[in-house]
Amino acid sequence: MIKNLLIDRDLTSLLNNNKLQAILAIVPIALFLLAILSYFGIFFSMFNTLDTQLGHIGNSKSLLTAFLGNLIIFIFLVLMSFFIGIVSFVFFIVHALKNPNLTKNDDRLLWILGIIFSNVFGIFFYWLLQIKRKKPRPIVDLFSSDV
Repeated sequence: MIKNLLIDRDLTSLLNNNKLQAILAIVPIALFLLAILSYFGIFFSMFNTLDTQLGHIGNSKSLLTAFLGNLIIFIFLVLMSFFIGIVSFVFFIVHALKNPNLTKNDDRLLWILGIIFSNVFGIFFYWLLQIKRKKPRPIVDLFSSDV
């Protein structure tokens, strides 16, 4: 019984943690943008390596080395963005389901559909408009029966 109370209180406090909310709203977008930059970095390094192998400038390194070095960074960023994005997605869907400020007719449904269909951007806008800018911020009780 005591263990359940501790877990319940900890899960509710996680949903109301301002820093965690900000991290889960911003980090997936930042990682995705870094992955896109590293994707372009793969091609830049490949063309740069081809240029050096043709004898146009400086030292030459293997095309495979240039490709694999940047590909590993790209794969790491994509995987991190994916896993943090899933955690963020579940976190904000639960938050929207239990948000006491979303009591008007279709607000809750519209925000959940917005999060589902626009994923990372929907999460960011939900965090910005429904959590960050609200005074006072919504206090979510995970185990209340009100939905």
